[in-house]
Amino acid sequence: MIRVELSVLIPAPLSEVFAYASDWKRWEEWYKGVSGFRAITETTRGNGARYSYKAHIGPFRTEVVTEITEFFENVGWTGVARKGMSHTTRWRFEAVGDRTRFIHAVEGQVPIPVLGNLINAVVLKPQWQRIVGASLATLKRRFESLETARLPTSTNDGT
Repeated sequence: MIRVELSVLIPAPLSEVFAYASDWKRWEEWYKGVSGFRAITETTRGNGARYSYKAHIGPFRTEVVTEITEFFENVGWTGVARKGMSHTTRWRFEAVGDRTRFIHAVEGQVPIPVLGNLINAVVLKPQWQRIVGASLATLKRRFESLETARLPTSTNDGT
């Protein structure tokens, strides 16, 4: 089993970051390597919600179903793969002054006897590091652009 954990400090309040990041309809906007999200349960947010989507992890293309567990508003959740590549994700959010630290961990493995450990180390872990890192950077840029748009502009007369 491999584990990747990365974090990012986002220039926005916890409630704003959590509201955006927990909206599954927006995941394709910033989360790399996934597409075609759709809710497959009546519960579409929080514990018990399940989403089906396509995941692209290096050479692997697979249909995945993830169930949300341990959901706590403005804190985070755990996503457990119920179909597709076996993995678990943990999304945690912490207020740091007027900013938000988002900690994203993913762990799992390619369940292939003998060669699985090699594929996990050489292919899967670097791909997850790249995907999670790029996704967190994209999310941060989104909030940075909003922050820049909110800054007051000066006029030519110095005000």
